[in-house]
Amino acid sequence: MTQPLSQSLPVSFRRVGQHRRLSILYICHRVPYPPDKGDKIRAFHEIRALSERHRVHLLTLADGPVPDLSGLTELCEAVEVFPVSREAGYLRAAASLAGTQPLTMAFFASPSLARRVPLLVRQKRFDVVVAYSSSTAPYAELAAGVPRVLDMVDVDSAKWEQYARFAAPILRPVYALEARRLKAYEAAAGRRFDRVVLATGNEAADFLAFAPDAPAVAIANGIDLDFFRPLDLPKAKHPTLIFTGQMDYFANVDGVVHFAREILPRLRQRFPEIELLIVGRSPVAKVRELSELPGVHVTGAVGDVRPFLARAWVFVAPLRIARGVQNKVLEAMASNLPVVCSERVLSGLSEGGFENGQDLLASGDNAGLELAITALLEDAELRVRMAAAAHGRLAGAYKWSTNLKRFEDLLLEVVGDRAADRVELPAGPSAMSAAAGEVRSA
Repeated sequence: MTQPLSQSLPVSFRRVGQHRRLSILYICHRVPYPPDKGDKIRAFHEIRALSERHRVHLLTLADGPVPDLSGLTELCEAVEVFPVSREAGYLRAAASLAGTQPLTMAFFASPSLARRVPLLVRQKRFDVVVAYSSSTAPYAELAAGVPRVLDMVDVDSAKWEQYARFAAPILRPVYALEARRLKAYEAAAGRRFDRVVLATGNEAADFLAFAPDAPAVAIANGIDLDFFRPLDLPKAKHPTLIFTGQMDYFANVDGVVHFAREILPRLRQRFPEIELLIVGRSPVAKVRELSELPGVHVTGAVGDVRPFLARAWVFVAPLRIARGVQNKVLEAMASNLPVVCSERVLSGLSEGGFENGQDLLASGDNAGLELAITALLEDAELRVRMAAAAHGRLAGAYKWSTNLKRFEDLLLEVVGDRAADRVELPAGPSAMSAAAGEVRSA
């Protein structure tokens, strides 16, 4: 039986404004480090923000190689990693087709983690447990008596519904089945958690449409404007488009393959020297094959995406499958790059005040995307103006410090709902333990 990899740090205590310092059990479906892709980025920033004023004990699954954990151990009181085999996960998911369990839950099943949660809860006095993504909700429910918060991020069942539309015909019934099963699970889980968090108001509305009694709220993502500050590099000599992302992720593969094969050839008729950069790790065969097309470059993993963004003329996000906020688009905007995207991508940004024709260009069909890209490639002034407008909106809508303060306040509120006393604790381990016990006995 696989045992968890554990790294612990000494516990320190300090005063935290007018609020008590929380002991938080945070459960994640993948190691949230390094923060270089969508689900890892949000989880890492939540952990980093919470660790500034609270104690975080991280339990995380790992369905691939375990990375250097130093970026997490310097933040958390303890980090425990529970490896799960992808191959075994796929077999478990296939076997679950005969039952009623969502394939997602079967894939992320870990008996070791399931045993660890109740044991840890008996050993320590956690104030709240955070489950990151619906796939970890079953583990959080094992923390008996502890307030629970589920950060779903996006409505995953709706994503599977989109997969069923665009997948190979043989997979469509499987994806549709998973959508139905996961939807039923999400609705039931929503009633068993003290709060359910989603990344956009649209996602929250979609969730409440089938889980009307769930205590759902929206808390947006953020963007590190300092890190993605525009680099002082010359633009590429020829018109250059760029797409970034994890290139074994179904939605990214579907979007960029469709774009390269259906839209890019028409653009080449007007711009014979146009180039498309596809930047991201683990490109699958369908993506690697695109490098055989004129002007298409598939880089695979790169150490730093910023120089590629700096050299490009236009960022394209032609995703036909998209939920919530696309971090890749925020990164492009922070880098002063004009964006052309699908209407699905725009829907995730609309709450941030982004408007089609003012901050970016969006379309729901191939012809519209082609026209939008053409307009930007032919007008340097338009590129500058649209990039500046989008960059100006980022800080207000997608500021990590503001949005994560809301997340912290939500956890404090949940704990406050369960305990009559919310007090500032005096410094020192003994006083902390005594006060925590008083709160629990209230």
